[in-house]
Amino acid sequence: MTVHFIGAGPGAPDLITVRGRELLGRCPVCLYAGSLVHRDILSHCPPDGKIVDTAPMSLDEIIAEIS
Repeated sequence: MTVHFIGAGPGAPDLITVRGRELLGRCPVCLYAGSLVHRDILSHCPPDGKIVDTAPMSLDEIIAEIS
């Protein structure tokens, strides 16, 4: 499994980098901090991808999701 950390920039969904957009488009699972990342950025994820908001999760829950 490969993990990529993609910066969401200053918050505006249209300011994501080209590489970040391309990586999101290929990721089968996207974990994101809902309190920090604008939901529109997730529109770049594949329609059949799993999208998980980690904001309400504990560290143990996040690790279980990754494992």
